[in-house]
Amino acid sequence: MIKTKFAFAAIIATVVLCAVPAFAQSKPNDDFQLVKVADGVYAAVAKSGGLASGNAGFVIGDDSVLVFDTFFTPVAIEELISEIQTLTKLPIKYAVNSHYHLDHTGGNQVLAARGVQIIAHDNVMKWQTTKNKRFLPAPEDLQKRRADAAKLLSETPEDQKDKRMQLERTIRRLDAVMAIKLTNPTKTFSSGVMLLKLGKREVILATLPGHTGGDVFAYVPDANVVFTGDLGWSKTLPNLVDATVNDWIPTLDQILKSYPTAKFVPGHGNVAAAADIKDFRDYLDDLRARVKQGIAGGLTVDQAKEQLILPEKYKSFAFQNFATPNVEDMYKELKGTKQTN
Repeated sequence: MIKTKFAFAAIIATVVLCAVPAFAQSKPNDDFQLVKVADGVYAAVAKSGGLASGNAGFVIGDDSVLVFDTFFTPVAIEELISEIQTLTKLPIKYAVNSHYHLDHTGGNQVLAARGVQIIAHDNVMKWQTTKNKRFLPAPEDLQKRRADAAKLLSETPEDQKDKRMQLERTIRRLDAVMAIKLTNPTKTFSSGVMLLKLGKREVILATLPGHTGGDVFAYVPDANVVFTGDLGWSKTLPNLVDATVNDWIPTLDQILKSYPTAKFVPGHGNVAAAADIKDFRDYLDDLRARVKQGIAGGLTVDQAKEQLILPEKYKSFAFQNFATPNVEDMYKELKGTKQTN
């Protein structure tokens, strides 16, 4: 839980700006870069400033397709569906929500309208259409902001191309956000694994604690690919507003032990190897150690936020604006005062 919607807005409005990894790619768009991770397995890596915000991906089987996460907006998931249809005429049979956060579930309505079964943790059914409301501005506020941007665009001379382009991007984003209709998954589970068949190809879903208390990841055995959702971040500082780091670190240890040679599609950042997920795990462990030491030294939460500076090795990570909030969230978790799901 968070005090205001603005603290979390960064995670759905800020997107990772990463170099394209050295896998095969399709034609890029403004919202995500499609990356071929293995035969029939693709990552959709969100672009900075686009309408995807979080990563997604899909798996093409013998008779159907599975989509993992649905981005932030209906516009972005429609674009992903178009990309899928350029690669295969097979139907989309399943979609998976890795957790409830809006940058991974905002496109649910598009798949639900197509009759696609959307699978998630039990808690997503409870939180998707309730907690996410905090992160969407009121419709009247969105409409006013759009009207103001449209008026400014109409008054901006044609030769001020950069300004006009920025205003057009603002209007596009506002239109996309106004189109979101919070939509629940259609099937959920709380523990263990769920086996999905795409013809002969199998996808295994499992749940482990850490990021939100309702996280699901997917493993494609024949391709040795793991879709982590926000259990895994690649060279990116995480959002910890709903997290329990003391659970998250053992979860990452278990994933790394189970899939040491896999390729990983993280919730944010580029397609990763185990070493990248280990770096993220070590960031959480380092954060916990630094804050624990600060508490032992008598630091208040405000003093900890000021004095516990991000180590140099993590200053190249994306989402640097999360460094200070991470200290606060970790401090409250260790003190037992953090409110989580």
